[in-house]
Amino acid sequence: MSTWGQRVRTFVTVEPVIFFYMTSTFIVTPAYQQLVIAKVCYELFQDSYICSSPAHLKDEEELIEGRSSYILLIYTCVTSLLSILPAMLLGSWSDRSSRKAVMLLPCLMSLVSGGVLIAMSLLEDISVYWSLVAAGVTGLSGGYVSVFLSSFSYLADVTAGLGSNRTLRMAVAESMIYVGGMVGFLLVGFLIQEFGLMSAFVAYCSCHVLSVLYILVWLRDPERSVPPPPSGEDGDRLPCEAGDTDTEPSSNLLCLSDVKRSFKAMFRRRPGQQRQKLHLLIVCTFINNLVAVGEQAISLLYLKYEPREFTTELYGVFKSAQMLLLGFTLLGIFPLLMRVVGEMTLAKVSVLFRTAGLVLMAFSTNTWMVFLVAVVSAPAGITQAVIRSLSSTIVEPDEQGGS
Repeated sequence: MSTWGQRVRTFVTVEPVIFFYMTSTFIVTPAYQQLVIAKVCYELFQDSYICSSPAHLKDEEELIEGRSSYILLIYTCVTSLLSILPAMLLGSWSDRSSRKAVMLLPCLMSLVSGGVLIAMSLLEDISVYWSLVAAGVTGLSGGYVSVFLSSFSYLADVTAGLGSNRTLRMAVAESMIYVGGMVGFLLVGFLIQEFGLMSAFVAYCSCHVLSVLYILVWLRDPERSVPPPPSGEDGDRLPCEAGDTDTEPSSNLLCLSDVKRSFKAMFRRRPGQQRQKLHLLIVCTFINNLVAVGEQAISLLYLKYEPREFTTELYGVFKSAQMLLLGFTLLGIFPLLMRVVGEMTLAKVSVLFRTAGLVLMAFSTNTWMVFLVAVVSAPAGITQAVIRSLSSTIVEPDEQGGS
């Protein structure tokens, strides 16, 4: 590869992986929610004409909304709960094996999930509960958690020792979530409105195909400054099977010792109060993700019915505007603020803006108030970028995925 190509490869690493994965996620989220609502309506009334015309459903909105929210709650629980153990296994395994392999798995499993959703959109009589199969397949790969763990661990590997530049690189990668969200929501509103649900699921699968090709063709596993240790903190072995994890072929296999390595990374003794700081950062990440998942799970149902009555296209425009402002703040404003304000201060202020945006959303009764939420919550993405940067500086190079 030419010198120019090598320089580009140094600066463009996991950002497109995050972009493609999050674009696909934000395409499929409103699409599967619409699919669930349509399937619930059809199961209740057995009439596709009635279900395709909201004017005929004024008296039944509460019934459809209640049943749909129940299915969507189960969908979210299945995806989240099934992803916990795989994410722990894959994160720690990537520390001693391949970051690329962990990035690939969620993309490949999502293609299978996309196939299930395409089948559901084509077959009118198929049960709404098949959507839970799609959720389970995605969850078993660790989902977006595995993608984030492997991607940000990769970034931590290649930015080791870069100080404040690491935070900026993390912020750029974090901004890909919002850029992907902007593109995804803009696309899904247009696709569903003009071509139907199946086109959205095809676009979802296409994003994962592009992501797989990018990982295989462009990315290289980073060189580790410190090789993964053959033993635990206190000298105890961490075997996958019966032998040495670093010398036997079994070292490339997933095993329960990877869970043990994850817990060791979280609870091992560290200088000063670093262990307590890491625990608090993990709690902050959990709360941040809980809020994000909850917001995505209910926002379409919340905005679809009276008094806001958003169409799918308008919902896509709103979410795209919100993601655009979040991404612009991280890419354009955050680096400038870093020159005059500490990153921890910016993270705290970011939380306040996010809270204000959620409160405003709760009391929004018309379109302009909802769109004002996008402006108020624009700095909300700073928090997680700072958390990822601080976490990566506390743990050792061989613990990035496990923590």
